[in-house]
Amino acid sequence: MRYRGEDIPHFVADPDICTFFEVALGVEWIDDIDKMKGKSKRDTPFARHLHEALEYLLRERPVTAEQWGQLTHVFFYEEDRLYAYLQDLYDYFYGDRKEPPVAPDPEAPPPEKFWT
Repeated sequence: MRYRGEDIPHFVADPDICTFFEVALGVEWIDDIDKMKGKSKRDTPFARHLHEALEYLLRERPVTAEQWGQLTHVFFYEEDRLYAYLQDLYDYFYGDRKEPPVAPDPEAPPPEKFWT
């Protein structure tokens, strides 16, 4: 069964959060994530929900790399790499990181590196 984002706060109730994770962090748009920085800092329900969702993901780590791939079609192959990316994204949106995070290489790592 395909993962549908149930573990991400506001994903089900806020269609803008659903769109952010499925589209902005999806395979077609992830390299353009810098275009979302301004929206992440506004005083809007979307910005508050996104901030809460990213904080929760980083604190609880509820989504596996496989689930993330099912949701976004962007594959990190390791949870540590997924959450390092999300930390970099958080630091770019809300911290002092100057450059947007780099999406993972679309090529799979060697088999011994899968899903560790």
